[in-house]
Amino acid sequence: MLTSDRERRRGPAIPVIDIDAHFEPETDWLDDFPQLRDDLPSLYPTDDPRFAMATPEMFAWFVSDDLLRGVPRENRMPMDRLVTDGMRALYDPNRGPEVGYPGSDQHLELTETRSRLAWMDDQGIDLQNVISGTAYTLARAIADPILGRRALEAVNTWMSERLSDASGRLMLAATVRYDDLDWTISELTRMRDRGSRAFLLPSEPTGSVPPNHPDYDTLWSAVTDLGMMPIVHVGLSPAIFHPAWANTDDPAIIRVVSVLQPYQQALVFLNAMVLGGVFERHPTLTVLFAEHGIDWITPATFRMDAMAKPGLSPLLIGTYKWPLSPAEYVGRNIRVTPLPVAHELPNATLEFLPEVPVFSSDYPHFEGSGNPIGHYDKELASITDAARSSFLGGNLAECFARMGDPIEV
Repeated sequence: MLTSDRERRRGPAIPVIDIDAHFEPETDWLDDFPQLRDDLPSLYPTDDPRFAMATPEMFAWFVSDDLLRGVPRENRMPMDRLVTDGMRALYDPNRGPEVGYPGSDQHLELTETRSRLAWMDDQGIDLQNVISGTAYTLARAIADPILGRRALEAVNTWMSERLSDASGRLMLAATVRYDDLDWTISELTRMRDRGSRAFLLPSEPTGSVPPNHPDYDTLWSAVTDLGMMPIVHVGLSPAIFHPAWANTDDPAIIRVVSVLQPYQQALVFLNAMVLGGVFERHPTLTVLFAEHGIDWITPATFRMDAMAKPGLSPLLIGTYKWPLSPAEYVGRNIRVTPLPVAHELPNATLEFLPEVPVFSSDYPHFEGSGNPIGHYDKELASITDAARSSFLGGNLAECFARMGDPIEV
């Protein structure tokens, strides 16, 4: 039960929704799926084995592959050179609170839900959407579509079963593939029955079909009917760089270049979806961008608006044909969450695009916060109570209500 003080701060009718937090399956989760356990490899990606799951090498792969994936295999820097002492400390089973903040754990296993619910109660968080890095790693690192679908069905099942005792307050973000949209819709339908209200979506096309293509319309119709929201998470949003930037003997250059533009493909995705008319054809569809930062969305929106004006559209677009402006589609159909850190404050975005920013803790990842509400109590002190409530839950609650499946707490 929230205290009356918290209710006064956020308004009693608006839930606080944490849209990006994390849990991982237990180390032996595959014991529940023995045939899949035997069929999965020990190293990933399956078409270019470089790391084992839940290791420093896996982390090094995520912070280097955006650049190295464009480099011929024989020219790639060896994985052991890309691992840092900080990565080893992050995955040390005997690590202390000096890694991240006290309570942070990049791969906290889902052994029970009581402690997470107690933390949420202490923070005043009503609902939390839970993402699995294990799941999105399997989605990104398994090439074979049949094996990939089996793996994702299994991890979705395992995680949703373990979250089922949380009275609906912990909701799993389902992880799916997009090489067979009939399977995708079937799996999302199954996961909605298991309590999922969101699912992970890569910012890149799958194969030769981009998500703004009419072939995807059956998916967008299905997920809005299900009342589900696609989340473009940075873990499935690799950027594209010229491979020559990897022509260096300094592994730090490779790691830094790879993570310089987390919003790069999110920006491409945004323009393609808005200008491609997806949100005109599916007015209740809402796409959420997680862990890409937040400062990019306002200039990106203003630039699309400028390109759509009569003076510029003949040069780039031709004739802008949609009834709403790009900014109106963004305000209605796009949500963006910053990390709860000082350099990603939502204040300016709340001023220019008040419907767009939404709250997430990224708990218990090291780049998140163990006290996200305390962080925003301080950082949002200058904004109105209404804007604060919109950010903490109202902007998301409106999206689910628009799909006909409102959030109830």
